[in-house]
Parts: sequence; structure tokens; C-alpha cells
Amino acid sequence: MAKLRLPLLLMVLLAVGVALYLLFSAPDYGDINADGLNLGKTAYQEGDYHNAAKWFRLAAKKGDKEAQYLFAMLYRDGKGVQRDDVEAVVHLKLSAKQKFAQAQYQLANMLEYGRGVPAADLKAAFGWYKKAAENGLTAAELRMAVMYSEGRGVKKSDADALLWAIQAANSHSIEATSYLQRLLNKVSAKASAGDSSAQFVLARIYQQGQGLNADMEKAEQWLHQSASSGNAKAQFHLAELLLHSSKPEAIQHVAGWYAKAAEQENMPAAARLGVLYALGEGVELNRDEALKWLQKAAESGLPSPQSNLGIMYAEAGNDALAASWLEKAAEQGDKVAQNNLAVMYALGRGVKLDLKSTVKWFKAAAENDDALAQYNLALMYIRGIGLMQNEDVALELLKKAQTAAGFEAKLLLGMMYDLGHGIVTSSSDAEAWYQQASELGSEDALYNLAALYYRQLKYKKAFDLFVQAAEKGDVEAQNTIASMYQNGQGVDVNIEQSIHWYALAAKHAYAPAQFNLGNIYRKGDGVEQQDDKAVQWYREAARQGFAEAQNALAYMYALGRGVSIDRAKSDHWFSKAAKQGLRIAEQNISVLRQNKSGFTLTSGAIDIQLRLEILEEKPLNLANRLQTYHIAQLNK
Repeated sequence: MAKLRLPLLLMVLLAVGVALYLLFSAPDYGDINADGLNLGKTAYQEGDYHNAAKWFRLAAKKGDKEAQYLFAMLYRDGKGVQRDDVEAVVHLKLSAKQKFAQAQYQLANMLEYGRGVPAADLKAAFGWYKKAAENGLTAAELRMAVMYSEGRGVKKSDADALLWAIQAANSHSIEATSYLQRLLNKVSAKASAGDSSAQFVLARIYQQGQGLNADMEKAEQWLHQSASSGNAKAQFHLAELLLHSSKPEAIQHVAGWYAKAAEQENMPAAARLGVLYALGEGVELNRDEALKWLQKAAESGLPSPQSNLGIMYAEAGNDALAASWLEKAAEQGDKVAQNNLAVMYALGRGVKLDLKSTVKWFKAAAENDDALAQYNLALMYIRGIGLMQNEDVALELLKKAQTAAGFEAKLLLGMMYDLGHGIVTSSSDAEAWYQQASELGSEDALYNLAALYYRQLKYKKAFDLFVQAAEKGDVEAQNTIASMYQNGQGVDVNIEQSIHWYALAAKHAYAPAQFNLGNIYRKGDGVEQQDDKAVQWYREAARQGFAEAQNALAYMYALGRGVSIDRAKSDHWFSKAAKQGLRIAEQNISVLRQNKSGFTLTSGAIDIQLRLEILEEKPLNLANRLQTYHIAQLNK
């Protein structure tokens, strides 16, 4: 018995040892903190599919999308678990719904070939392939190309097949590159055989330089062949190609091709054709034809022709109809329409005046990078119209707008830097913005830049710019350079030139110049003294309410210079000047009424001030200041 007990004891001890070993060395699959995904990957790499399955299951239950995918693959391949396509599909769906591209692709594959599902579902397969392709999975992109090429789960389309094949080939996949070349050969053969759809597809590939080197000449040749066969899409794109052509004669053929496509109910072509008629570009200007085609395209729901219809009706004075179409386009995100609709609300044209709606649509268009709207919104912020005044926000909007909104935004930026509105005063920045605005044709910017130099005592620079403005007919500039000739500022003294420029401004009824010219003749400053001429010019300026000239004319009547002495008229004109706040006129009345002499006159009138009407005008004339699109937009 003792001999039997010993082996039995050894066996028991061995069993206990094995049990203890297994107890302490086996994975704890119940550990919720365990990294099931990575532990599963490690087990899989070691060929331990059984433990890999347990770890993937643990991570999958916790919602890990990659673990769900890997667990599904074990079921699909029968590794570590019994092969079960149904279970594979269940877990693939969980992962695919979390946008895991490889799961989306494998799920699509199972659905395409009817694995784990009652029957193949090509439409559903296509949907999951597309999701995986949109997530950048090359294999899915290639499969999309095949599905389109063969018409599996989707309408057959060589064009879409090529686009997906090109995208897949961009990853340098040998398989994708080979398939792309086969597709190109197939489409080229069909195009050469006269297939208009294939011709159109091939043309677009050449045009876009995808899969083939870009070749606009070949693109135009294939588009022309397809368009001539009646392909509406080709007709539209041929017109587009010709519209953007650098060849001057190309525009003559644009409208014809748009018309052919439009007659086949191609609404983008109808929209383009309407604009060409509205602008008279490539065709004779014809408002009726413009409205006809724009109306047709607008009624199809396209925002661009809706916007253009709104512009045309607004310019024709039909504000209610204009606002209606602009609203439709604006709600679809058309930034041109949003800007113009905002202006309609600001002015109460076709809609009830509503500054809240004005700001709403300006903001929508400004966020859509519309330069006119950014400028308009900046103006609203600067003047505090419809919202709280905020020059900081206005400054940022103007900086965005200045690249495309003409000179107005640059001019305003110059003013803000010059005055320190919303920013620290900076003469150098003001100078730069004024310069840019003046180069774009802003006379106010040119004048302000000259005034900036004048304030800095840079008389030569100021003089040169004032001359530029004066030669364009700016009477203030003419008066200023006359004064600079008279006083030798930035130029040698030249009374003859001074008289020339004073006279030029005076003949355009500019009162300060008339007064200054009167002073020259009264004093005989560089010319023969002629009191009668002095009186003539004083009277012209006085009649316009220029206080200094009224005072001077009263002086001439008081002393009988150039006119007969007339104390009543002298008193009359002194009083008019005094009522305007001219203090020396008040003193002169007292002297006159005491029968004394010693009247006081003012010197030359020159007042070089910044032109800030847009900042100071009260109330701001929104009709004149807000910018709108006033012609149909072709959007080349």
C-alpha cells in the first residue's frame, strides 16, 4: 500500500502544480484595463490565433473599431474561431459604422459576393466601397473604378471609372496603374470609333491632366467632335473652354455652343447664355434674350442665374422682383446675391427697410469671402449702423476686402491709419494705402496723400501730387498749388503760374480761389494792381457765402476801392461775414460805424484737410456709399 501511495501522491502534486501554473500564467481576459487590441496583435503575430481572438473580442466589446475589424477577419478566415461569415459581417458592420476604412472595404466585399448575407447586394456594396474610397483607401478607390466601369451596383460610367482609377493610381499602386491604362485604352478606342460620350470623357481627361498629360489642344478637338455629335455636356464644356481661351476669335463661337446645350435643357449653359446676352459679350446685347434664358435657368433652382436675374431687375427698377430672386439665390449661399440683398434691406428697396437683415446678409457674404460685402460690413461697423461700432473688426474686414474691392477699401484703410482709428496712427501705413488707392484711380486718396506730405513739410512731394490732382480738375488742388507757387513751397515762386491756377479754380466757382485771386489783384502782388478785378472776384466768392470774401468786399465798399464808396453795402457785407462767426468782421463793423479806418483783412485762403466725408457724413448716405454688383456676373 505504501508503494501505491507514493506514486499517487506524486501525481496529485503534479496536477496541483500544473493547475497553479495555469492559474497564474493564463491571460486574464476579464481585466477591463488590459490593452486587448495590442495584446491581440501580438498573439496574432506569434500565430496564437486562439488568444488573439479572445483579446480582440475583449477590445471589440469595448467599442474599439480596429479590434472589431480584426475580430471579424478571424471569423472570415476561421483563425482562432470557427469560420463564420455571418459573424464576420456583424463585426465588420460595427467597425464600418465607426468609419474604419478597411472594415468598410471588407464589408463591401462580403456584400458584393454574398458572403455572410442571404444574397449579394451590389448597391449596398457600392455604398460601402465609396465610403472606404472617400476615406482614402486605395483598394476601395480601385474597386470603385471597377464598379463604375462594369456597372455593378451603379449606373455604368466610363468618366467616373476613370476618375476613381486615376485617384487610385496616384498612390503608385501597380495594379491601379495597370487598370487605369486599360480603361484609357478602352475609352480611346470608343472615342476613335465615334462614341460621343467617350469623346467627351477623353476630352475632360486631357483638359484636367488626370491620367494623361494636360493637352488643351487635344481636349478641344475631342470636345468639338463630341459636341458636334450633339452631346450637351460637351457643348457646354466646349463653350467654357472657348470662353476662357486666350484666342480673341474664340468668343465668337461661345454663345452658339451654349445655345445648343441650352436647347437640350442644359441649365448651366442657359445661365451662361443669358449673361452673355446681358453683357453683349460675343453676341449683340439683348435684354429680352438675357431675361429669357436666365429665367429658365433660375426656375430650375440654380442660384447664379437667380442672382443675375435679381441684378437685372434691380437695375431696371423692378425692386420687388429683384429682391425675390436675390433672396432665393442668397438662401442657397450665392455671395453676390447675399451682398446685393443686404443692400436692398439697407435701403428698403423691394423689401421693408431692415438693418438686422442687412447685417445678417452682409455677414453671410463676407464669411463667403465676398470683397464687396466685407467692405460694406466694415463701413457698417465704422459708422455703427445696424450694429455696435467696432473699428477693430472693421479694420480686419477692410484688409480682407482690399485685394478685390477696388480702391474704396484701400482709401478707408489709409484714413484709419492716418487718424489712428482702430489702430495706432501710422503715417507710413497711411501713405502706402493712399498710394495704392490713388493708383487705382481714387482722387480722394491722391489728395489725402498730398495732404499727408504737406503736413510733414515734404512740400516737393506734396506739390507733385497736388499738380496731378489739379490737372484732373480738382479745384481744391488747383487752389493749393496756386498758393504753393505764390509762397515758394516745393517750387520756385511764380506769380504767373499762381494766377493761372487760382483763375482756373475760380472759373469753376471755387470760392477760396476767387477770394485768393481777388487778394492778388488788390495787392498788386506780382501783377498790376487792379481793384476792379479784385472786387469782381470778391463779389463772386461773397455771393457763395464765403465769409472772408464778404469781409473783403465790405472793405472795398468802405474805402471805395474798385467801386464807389457805399457804407450801407459795406455794413451789409461785414454783417454777413460776422454772422458766420468771422471775428474780424465784427471788429470791422464797429470801426465802420464809428467812422474810423483801420479795417482788418484775412490773408489767402488755403485749408488742406483730409477728405473724410465717408467717416463724417451725417447721416451716411448708404445709397451712395454701399457697393453692389450692378451688372450680371459671368464668373469666368
